[in-house]
Amino acid sequence: MKTAIKLLLFLCAGAYLVFALVKFAHRTEDVTCSGVSIILSDTLSQGFICERDVEDILAKNKIFAQGESIDKLDLGLIETRLKESPYIERAKCYFSGNGNLCIKVSPQHPILRIISHENGNYYLDREGLTMPAGDINMNLCVATGSISKDFASKKLLPLAQFIHDDPFWKEQIVQINVTPKGEIELFPRVGEHKILLGGVEDYEKKLHKMRIFYKNGLPRVGWNRYKIINLAFDGQIVCIRNNK
Repeated sequence: MKTAIKLLLFLCAGAYLVFALVKFAHRTEDVTCSGVSIILSDTLSQGFICERDVEDILAKNKIFAQGESIDKLDLGLIETRLKESPYIERAKCYFSGNGNLCIKVSPQHPILRIISHENGNYYLDREGLTMPAGDINMNLCVATGSISKDFASKKLLPLAQFIHDDPFWKEQIVQINVTPKGEIELFPRVGEHKILLGGVEDYEKKLHKMRIFYKNGLPRVGWNRYKIINLAFDGQIVCIRNNK
């Protein structure tokens, strides 16, 4: 008797599961997308990419979600098309409970703007990826001069990351210039001097030396005393006076 009851309960549970699956399938076929919500995960980057940019990407790829059956919308394809943009790092799509398509976008985070004699005007992120500058103007350190894309991603990038991640140097260094010989010149926000690093190697050691000089030397003689501060020589700082 107990075995028969258990068998009956098992069959009823199985029948209900099949019924629920079929019913749910029919429901999703009948549900249409009620609208599209675009969420930028980093509001500080809205100047780099905005909601209108995301809408333009969708329209360019003929993705018109509102009013479509949610079963016909390929969320993976939408994410792929969005991530093809050089300005988007990540994209995630999902439906809310009321059938609203939510698109969450994480913009790229550039750390340096490059205006090169060789390869034009673009932004560089911390992975070495490039983004067209276009009409976008972000408050970042600018690198100028003889900069190939290979030099930018392999040689200049570590220095740019160091400057960007250090609160003091991020505020102080406004321009990096690369000479035709591949030597580095830094232009600070405060003071009329130019900082010569020589080659890009040992930049941390050189900037540490410069920071000590900022703390202990320049406040005594004046921030505009020198026009050139040369850190290229090991163990010493060579300064050339400003004759103004």
